[in-house]
Amino acid sequence: MAHTRPRNRRQLIIQAASRLFCERGYHNVGLSDIAAAVDISAPALYRHFRNKEDLLLHAVLDSFDEFEDAVVAAPALDASLQALASVAVRRRDFGLLWQRETRNLPPALRDEALRRFRRTVARLASLVRRSRAELSAADDDLLAWSVCAVLASPSHRSTRTDPLSLEPVITNMARAVTAAPIDATSGRTGAWRPKGDRPASGVLLASRREALVAVATGLFGDRGFHEISVDEIGQAVGIAGPSVYKHFATKSDLLYAALDRGAQSLQLLLTSTLAGATSPTEALDTLLGSYVEFTLTHTNLVTALVTEVIHLPPEQQSTLRRLQHDYVTEWEHLLRAARPGLDAGTAALLTRAALGVVNDVAPIRHLRGRDRFDADLASIGRAVLYTPI
Repeated sequence: MAHTRPRNRRQLIIQAASRLFCERGYHNVGLSDIAAAVDISAPALYRHFRNKEDLLLHAVLDSFDEFEDAVVAAPALDASLQALASVAVRRRDFGLLWQRETRNLPPALRDEALRRFRRTVARLASLVRRSRAELSAADDDLLAWSVCAVLASPSHRSTRTDPLSLEPVITNMARAVTAAPIDATSGRTGAWRPKGDRPASGVLLASRREALVAVATGLFGDRGFHEISVDEIGQAVGIAGPSVYKHFATKSDLLYAALDRGAQSLQLLLTSTLAGATSPTEALDTLLGSYVEFTLTHTNLVTALVTEVIHLPPEQQSTLRRLQHDYVTEWEHLLRAARPGLDAGTAALLTRAALGVVNDVAPIRHLRGRDRFDADLASIGRAVLYTPI
């Protein structure tokens, strides 16, 4: 019997590539892997895409298109949020493609993809504006980006939750974001200014090893593990690239040291917060504020914790993911103690979405110019945690 080529083969290739890029990371996936996933030969794949970069671009744009369609077709904000939640459940790859994989595109293609995404965010912000006339355009923009972070949050959690029950929770979280209290006097003057991971000028740490960890953390978070060379890291601390290997056997060992430092710092922050709190509600609120401040001050570190773990060897990945899981689980326990009756699955969704808002929105440069950005970001995170269910 002759083998019939499916008419939607191009779309099947895009779907397979999106899934594999998210599961393994762009640099760990070959075109032969994608071809095998759709049962074709590698040469046959080239009939549809020029190369792996071209395929990544179309995978990213395909997910963006679905979100854009959900915004454009909706007559009002609530209808848009419901449509976007439906796409978020169906396109669980959206968050990782946006947050992690777009950085693997060449600059011109990355700019093209991000322009498309920003256009969708701007349209969503215009819908928010119609429902909250008291806010400024900058406030609506902040809320729209925060909604996108909520929509991306399912990408970071493997769940067997029924899509039919997951979709209403995501819709309600998005509604909670658009209704979150925002300081209408924020404007763009007297903006909050974090110290950042590494000042433009300053004194390097005396310990060469610690200096390498500090510099590498900023570079990995800003541009990604594969875009940074050992020579560049060494040069940043005033040594030759090969001298880095006197302190770390491999570049991935340096990445592990940076990420482990970050995970341990977050755990210490959590422990000190719990020790000083008198109730779960107080602890959760204080912890959220501390997490916002930590993320705004160490943005590249938190970004690396979100995006770069996948580049570690399996054993180191397992260790870091266990630390991250334990940390987030403490948030979930606090939330359930503060909201008696909340089931474990919903608490996990709310917690990861609230953290996702902070993680995803904090690095956006034009938003960091807001006055009281930290307070507004905490207010939005609180609205997600206390989403009516």
